[in-house]
Amino acid sequence: MTRLKQNFPCIRYYMVANVIACAYATLSFIIALANGYKSKLLVKLITLLYATMVDLLFSGNGVALAIGVLAKHGNSHVLWNKVCNVFDKFCNQVAASCLISLLGSLVFLLHLSFFLL
Repeated sequence: MTRLKQNFPCIRYYMVANVIACAYATLSFIIALANGYKSKLLVKLITLLYATMVDLLFSGNGVALAIGVLAKHGNSHVLWNKVCNVFDKFCNQVAASCLISLLGSLVFLLHLSFFLL
């Protein structure tokens, strides 16, 4: 497992992107509970950061899904073999993680669209 993370730095990028978005969502929730969105500057900052989180999450998901396709099917043109036939459990976990992360990305996108209304 550690070897896969070393060989695929995009998996590390995907995990870090999700951790950053989760930390931001938690912080934003705490700020909303503490004092609401009374300041216009705070609303603009949160909207900008939400847009950044949406970008970060979708880019991380795109990278993870692209590597997932390569791991599942390989690429004969550059002699990359399939990986999922050897690491089946890992590939299934990455696929489930991508699905959950995509749902989270859509929630961020919906929340951003409500902010802009």
